[in-house]
Formats: sequence, C-alpha cells, structure tokens
Amino acid sequence: MSLGMRIRTLRKALGLTQQGLADRTQVSRIYIQALESNRRTPSMKLLSRLAEALEVEVQDLVKSLTASSTGRLQLEEVLQAPPDTEVWYRSKRLKPRDLKFVQSLIDAAVSRWEAEDGADEGV
Repeated sequence: MSLGMRIRTLRKALGLTQQGLADRTQVSRIYIQALESNRRTPSMKLLSRLAEALEVEVQDLVKSLTASSTGRLQLEEVLQAPPDTEVWYRSKRLKPRDLKFVQSLIDAAVSRWEAEDGADEGV
C-alpha cells in the first residue's frame, strides 16, 4: 500500500475530511490531496504531524512501505496479525472473526485453484 493510500485510509477511518486533516496538520487541503494521490512526499516534520493527526505512530504510518524489500506482501501476515493489530478494509475495521471468515474464503479459493491445476495436469 502506498503512503498516499495509507494516509487516505487512516483519515477516512477517523471520519476526517481532507480539510479536517489539513487543519490538524497545518497544511492546505490541496496538499493533503496531493499526498493521498502520491504526487507529493511529506517531509519528516510533516510525517510526524500526519501520524499524530491520524492517531498512529510514524512507523505505523510508513511500515507498509518498508514491510518487504522484495516488494511482496504476504497476506498471511495480515490475516494472522497479533490481536492488537488493527486491520482495515475501506472504512471498516475488521474484527478477528471477520479475518477468519476472509481467510476461509481465500483457503476455499486456493483449494479450488489447486484442484483445477491438478485436473489440468491430468489431461
């Protein structure tokens, strides 16, 4: 997830408008819009203000950017996150039971794909 998408997701999760976040961080709404669309990159000073305004630590704001040097995101890491980790989709915080349900859907899809691959190899 890009920094801009992370900012947008966290902002929406708090019910903030772009103007509301701009007011909290002492920048213009246009600048927030540029950040969310990845047209601008915040300074370290602004990154700190953004994290405070979004009620997260700076490392939590940027962790998805540095999660993997290979450019990969392991879905298992999200689905099996510690209980105190917040997982969000759109503007909804997923509860542990929601994550288990999502995982069961993914497991079913993977099983089906594996079965289809096995059937294709047997042809």
